[in-house]
Amino acid sequence: MKIDLNELSYKDKIDIDESFSYNKDELSTSSIQKLDNVKAKGYIRLNAAEEYEINIDVNGSMELLDSVTLEPINYDFSFTINDNLADYLENNENLLDIKEFLWQNIVLEVPIRYTKSDADNLKGDHWKVINESEEKEIDPRLEKLNELFKGGE
Repeated sequence: MKIDLNELSYKDKIDIDESFSYNKDELSTSSIQKLDNVKAKGYIRLNAAEEYEINIDVNGSMELLDSVTLEPINYDFSFTINDNLADYLENNENLLDIKEFLWQNIVLEVPIRYTKSDADNLKGDHWKVINESEEKEIDPRLEKLNELFKGGE
């Protein structure tokens, strides 16, 4: 959705109250697996210095891969943008692609690592995390080696 900022020559502000979804092609450059129903509510106005200023609240839920188990999990986000739009305008035409603008800010909200796994019950195919206090099963192939170390004590 493109917003014509020339409307501010006869309006005090441009209100934004939109929901967006991003398709797989738009998500291909990030670790986000799914991003639907991103809600944006706020306004754009000219400030005292005659610069376009945006003030907008953004929230939604993105689907990421769990950092430990690689299972898809939902990560809720919410942030506020209060910024000058000079760097985001298209070819000095006073047009703002709000969906692209939001994307650039949503990407900044993606955590480097995120997991919902319970640290005590981490396990997967042929592996599990054990605590030092748990009794360790000795691989039968290494039993002789264990006896060798016990003999030296």
